[in-house]
Amino acid sequence: MVRPLFGLLGAIVALFPAGARGAYEAIALENPGAVEPKPWLDAGIRAEGILYVLASVAGGRAYAWLLNVGGVAGALAALFPRQYLETGAELAYEDADALVWREGFVTAVRGVGVLLVLLALGARRTRSDHGDD
Repeated sequence: MVRPLFGLLGAIVALFPAGARGAYEAIALENPGAVEPKPWLDAGIRAEGILYVLASVAGGRAYAWLLNVGGVAGALAALFPRQYLETGAELAYEDADALVWREGFVTAVRGVGVLLVLLALGARRTRSDHGDD
């Protein structure tokens, strides 16, 4: 059930990377126009979306790999949400120190991290139950 959602999310992100970035910035930041994204950011967002689509369509090991990577990222986000966001901001924005996170966004990132871990563990359990591991 989650696989089609990852594929749809990936397609939207791949088709509209600047729009996806803008939506994220509007949700996450108090000052979305205060920083300049690095020149490669939209291309990187598009590549991530394409990866989601390909893994979702391929299924099997490719999708399992996507969920495992998501689970690791989710664990980091759940345990260290502020550091997770700050590291991503340093990678993605020219003047990351100027970013101001919205109230409650760090907590929301922790929640999304927990959700990703649970999805990865659930998929792993399903694969084990079906002898796919």
